[in-house]
Amino acid sequence: MMDIADRPEVAPELRLVPHAFRRTFGRAASGVWYAPGVLNLLGGAVKVHAKWGAIVAGDRRDDGRLELVSVNRPTERALLPSGEIPAWAAPVAGSEGGATLMCSVDLPRGSGLSAGEALRTAVGLALRDLAGSHYEEPPAVELDLPGQRLLVVDTRVRREEPQVERPYAGQTEDLGAALTAYHHAQNPDPEQDAVVTAAVQAGARGASMLVDPPGRPAVVLVDADLVPAVKKAITKAVEVPPRYLTIVPALFRTAALR
Repeated sequence: MMDIADRPEVAPELRLVPHAFRRTFGRAASGVWYAPGVLNLLGGAVKVHAKWGAIVAGDRRDDGRLELVSVNRPTERALLPSGEIPAWAAPVAGSEGGATLMCSVDLPRGSGLSAGEALRTAVGLALRDLAGSHYEEPPAVELDLPGQRLLVVDTRVRREEPQVERPYAGQTEDLGAALTAYHHAQNPDPEQDAVVTAAVQAGARGASMLVDPPGRPAVVLVDADLVPAVKKAITKAVEVPPRYLTIVPALFRTAALR
């Protein structure tokens, strides 16, 4: 069977990780798995998947241990179970199963799209297929929001103190209004508050802080034609220019290729 890294019908980003696995371990990966980044709106009451996320490639180990290597941090390897785990692998610290996996996450930690959750999901899919571990894929919601966009705002602020999320029991039918109500029910950092205020004043349908440690991101629901104006208003309102990701609300599924 042709190595996944050499199969021309496979998307380039899915070939890259098994290619790195082969270069590192001198053998072909037996599978590659993808999981999207997750936008947890309203404290996770609504989950939206983005096209950016995590990809892992690898094969089975017979000793029951989980070896993890990162494309982005190749010298920081993890062998679980272990008492010492590099920060990038912390989201999968509790995973069980025998496998060697090369991992790639194209989202910065704390940027708002739950990079750790994406990695944990991709590793869980791999372990399910390779080692027979039980794994349930997280639910996803498809939003019917024609002409609207979800603007994820990475304020670039990183703080080690945990951001406590207060329960929100409001309505979710009007997502824009719900986002703003959720935000005001929380205890946002000043940077998050500045983003939400600037976005709403610039015509956004709603906005809220996001909990994605160690970051202090936010999300904005905005009509597509107002995205440039809302970005401009937010950038003007904060000290450090944010990074933006624009999402067309839709459903993106996890995937496995072997």
